[in-house]
Amino acid sequence: MNSVKLDDLDKRILEILQKEGRISNKELAEKINLTTTPTLERVRRLEREGVIEGYSAQLNSNAINNGLSVFVTVTLSVHQLSLMDDFTEAVKAIPEILSCYNTTGDGDFLLHIVAKDVHDYEHFMRTRLTTLPDVQRIHTSIVLSTIKEQSSIPVK
Repeated sequence: MNSVKLDDLDKRILEILQKEGRISNKELAEKINLTTTPTLERVRRLEREGVIEGYSAQLNSNAINNGLSVFVTVTLSVHQLSLMDDFTEAVKAIPEILSCYNTTGDGDFLLHIVAKDVHDYEHFMRTRLTTLPDVQRIHTSIVLSTIKEQSSIPVK
C-alpha cells in the first residue's frame, strides 16, 4: 500500500481512534473541533483508503486464560517460495499465533503465540508448531514480564 497523504486533522482522528475506538462520532468531532458530518466523512475516507483497517477490543490475556506469551523464531529447512507460502498459509489458520513476521537474522519467521501455561505451550509446540510445513528449527523465548506493550502506532 502506498502512503496516504494525511493532514493534521486526519492525524488527530487516528490518534484518538487508536486510544478510544468506541468513541462516538459526536465526541470525536468535539475533540477535533469539527462538526459531525465532516468528521464522519474523514473517518470513512480513512477507512476507504485503507489507513483504518478495522476496530477491535483489547483483551486481558490472563482474564481469558491465555496468560503465557511466547515468541518463537522458526527456521525453515528449504527457502523455496512454494514451501514458504505453505508455511505462511498454515500459520494464518492457527488462532494461538497472534502475529507472524518474515524476518532477517537467525531465523526466517518470528511468531508471537499465546497459551494457557507452559504445559499448554509445550503441547502446542509438539502437536502444531513442529508439524508446520518445512520447519527445520524452533527457538522459543517465554515472556517473563511485559515492560511495554502498545497497539497504537505513532502518527507522524
